[in-house]
Amino acid sequence: MKRFLWLCAFASLLLAADTTRGPMSFDDFDTNKDGTLTQEEFDAAKAQRMSARAQAGGGMKNAADAPDFAYFDINHDGKVTKDEFRQKQLERLKNRRN
Repeated sequence: MKRFLWLCAFASLLLAADTTRGPMSFDDFDTNKDGTLTQEEFDAAKAQRMSARAQAGGGMKNAADAPDFAYFDINHDGKVTKDEFRQKQLERLKNRRN
């Protein structure tokens, strides 16, 4: 039983690990959970992430390379769907590998 509790505690630490690294997910941006992103949601989530990263002492050397809202808004309707977001994230990953 003690081993199980220790394992649970360790797993929770891993889940609460540094969330300021790596790409943000669609759900990180979709703060109102309506399934689409607006410019305001995108900017607020991005600013919050940058602030958290700065407070954690994280580097900011690639911050200028981060894509903006327009990059993800494929059809230019002022909203980003999960599919648009995923498509552009995959495109970005492929370009970084090349």
